[in-house]
Amino acid sequence: MQFLTPGMLAVLGLIPILILIHTLKPKPRQVDVTTLFLWQEVLRERSSQLTFARLKKNLPLLFQIVMVLIAALALAKPIWRHDTSKRGNMILVLDTSASMKAKSVSGTRFDVAGEKAVELIDQRDADQKILIVEAGNKPVVKSEFLDNSNQAKNIIKNLSPSDASAELEDAIYLALSFVDPTNADTLYLITDGAGGDFSALVENHPNIKPIIVAGGSHNVGITKFEFRQELDHRDRYEIMLEIKNFNPTLIECPILLSIDNVTIFDNAITFDAFEKKLLIFPYSGLITGIAKAILEIDDDFAVDNHAFLSLNASKDIWVLLVSKGNQFLKKLLEVYPNFKVNSVKEIIPSSWIEQTQRHDIVIVDRMDFPETAKGNFLLIDAYSPSIPILKTGQVRFPKNLDWNRKSPLMSNINLDGLIIEQGSRLQVGKRLQPVVESTQTGLVYTYEEGGLRAVLLGFDLTKSDLPLRVAFPVMMSNIFNWLNPQKLEFSTLQTRAGEPFDVYLDPETTVFYTRAPQEKWEKHLATMNPFRYTHTRKVGVYTISENDKQRYFTVNLTNESESDINAASVLQVSETSKEPLVAEKISVQQPLWTFFLLFGCGLMVVEWYIWISL
Repeated sequence: MQFLTPGMLAVLGLIPILILIHTLKPKPRQVDVTTLFLWQEVLRERSSQLTFARLKKNLPLLFQIVMVLIAALALAKPIWRHDTSKRGNMILVLDTSASMKAKSVSGTRFDVAGEKAVELIDQRDADQKILIVEAGNKPVVKSEFLDNSNQAKNIIKNLSPSDASAELEDAIYLALSFVDPTNADTLYLITDGAGGDFSALVENHPNIKPIIVAGGSHNVGITKFEFRQELDHRDRYEIMLEIKNFNPTLIECPILLSIDNVTIFDNAITFDAFEKKLLIFPYSGLITGIAKAILEIDDDFAVDNHAFLSLNASKDIWVLLVSKGNQFLKKLLEVYPNFKVNSVKEIIPSSWIEQTQRHDIVIVDRMDFPETAKGNFLLIDAYSPSIPILKTGQVRFPKNLDWNRKSPLMSNINLDGLIIEQGSRLQVGKRLQPVVESTQTGLVYTYEEGGLRAVLLGFDLTKSDLPLRVAFPVMMSNIFNWLNPQKLEFSTLQTRAGEPFDVYLDPETTVFYTRAPQEKWEKHLATMNPFRYTHTRKVGVYTISENDKQRYFTVNLTNESESDINAASVLQVSETSKEPLVAEKISVQQPLWTFFLLFGCGLMVVEWYIWISL
């Protein structure tokens, strides 16, 4: 028998204290008697309490000593170790990351992993239960503890690797939460070891038995694919393509780069052993459509031989300017070549909703306007019942200006020393977020509710020096971009495999559709804007269909550690993983504190029975 917390045996120090308490001499008491025999009875009673021999017959003391002994043993957590050939439950963790698609002698690494899992299920004891965890981009428990081997095999058969990397460590910790070490449960981790080092985790948890599957070692992969616009030239771009040779030998790799099937580059480049090159290709012209980078090489890992980009050049943005005259706004809007501006000097309530819905951005300058449920608004000292903000007065030269530097509206902006001759005193609802404020009132707010998005400037631009500052065009560009994202500047719509992609929708959209590569259309309800799309398991081009119009975004692996199918942990295959697992003697620890607890409870019942019987 062993003790996990032997320090708790110090509780035995209470036993001498109990004995001392029971041997204490009682305080003398005055007794008045009339006869001698009563004196003798009193002396006999006092004498018997003072003798240590009496302690042997002191039943409460004996019970108390035994209870202290039992409590000390229970708190010390005694265990009994013994060897048994009976195995506990089986937890199978299968790696479904992209590297498991690497070629092996017979199929892919995942095919080999599935065979290993089936072998383990066939070798299990009759009373062993099986729990299956998928180690993908997010770990998922695929089953409860199963008794049926065929059911477990079907679950293994229906698993497949994705094109994303795996959070292997998270999957291990999730599986460990189901392991009962007292029951000799075993966690079998079936993986190729690529994408991360988990050796320290295995060493710290003896219940983990790694089974490494290998196969395939020849790989050249794309680790980065990006477009960027030159700062000084709006029609010139740079295509950046990063490629790494993961082989220990020199290799020549043909590379094909195209935009909407128009070839930009088609040539072979030589890579030294383990060399990584960043290739930059200048490009000028119309940017639209799908860009593709293809490594035309037959290696053991095809997922990273392709990369895609959905190119989104600036589109026309229709702007409705409602103002009686503002030269600052007029000159600002002329700077944007893709802005199509319609100007009106008054609001006609009967046609207001129709007007706003036909424009991407509505700018209202110093006018109140009717209630509006949807749209993107820039309001300059303008108010509506749709937005919970009320003008209650004026503030002359608001002081101590401060702004939210984390807000996207204030990116790269400094408003120190801003002079505002007259601002509005505002009473706002809880849903409005202040961006710029003074000690007297808020000056700039953002509002977003349902399909309505607005930025409110609570002061007259013509009565401030903001339009004369460098910060003015920057701030307005930030505001326009926040109101109508993904339309102002050139952008590449892409995400990494397994990561979510935000789909920005038109305010009036209620239903839209998406299609993954080689998959069927999937219907979505526009419950939020942007809508977070999470089904990005495959590398390729994804299609979004909204209001009879289609657009695209792309998903790529571009993960160097996942592309390194020759990771160190793959090469270091342990002897345990090579040999089939057979029933062997397993050291099991049996906790005993529950027995001591039950014995103590029984002893208390006996003491209670004796007490009521006397």
